[in-house]
Amino acid sequence: MIRKLIVTAVMFLTAIPAFPHNNVQFATGQDHPALRLMSDSEFSIFLKRLNTDVLRSQGQLKKMDVKSLSLGLQDSDELERSYNRCLETLDNAREEIQKLSKKQTLKVDLFLLIDLNELARNLDTLDQNLMSPAAGASSDAQKSLGYARQVLGIDVALATDISTFQHHLLAFTGVIDATLNQAEDDPSQPQTQK
Repeated sequence: MIRKLIVTAVMFLTAIPAFPHNNVQFATGQDHPALRLMSDSEFSIFLKRLNTDVLRSQGQLKKMDVKSLSLGLQDSDELERSYNRCLETLDNAREEIQKLSKKQTLKVDLFLLIDLNELARNLDTLDQNLMSPAAGASSDAQKSLGYARQVLGIDVALATDISTFQHHLLAFTGVIDATLNQAEDDPSQPQTQK
């Protein structure tokens, strides 16, 4: 059962589209040093840095007054929805980071990766909505473009963390899979009925 879950998780991870800022290409049969599993202390430091980056991003987004932009009703609603989705996804990511800080599990790792991937998509959508040509006055257009630059900066800043976490998770699933394979190949352990 656990093996099927891990295989499903690995298949899911390979189906996730590559992050737009990830320039790493994986060739078949080629080991990449980025797939090294972080030690407990490295992972703890990484989670603290990721939490700090997420908090900073949350603060930057909360400073934006997207309601003040004069857009059409539909564009304004779309912008507000994408803005709120970004804030919600940042909250979700922080919750998963807190859980992982206490104990690392494949399930929580996977949830965090899903949240981070969703955050990247939501930031892209927010950026597109802010760059919409529907902005009315030129001062609103400039304000909207300024916000779009900030959102793009947030996206770029988080992209490195997302990529690092993705590589860690792939290495973590590889270790779990190797452990399960070793347990299956060990003839000294009693066979359980399937």
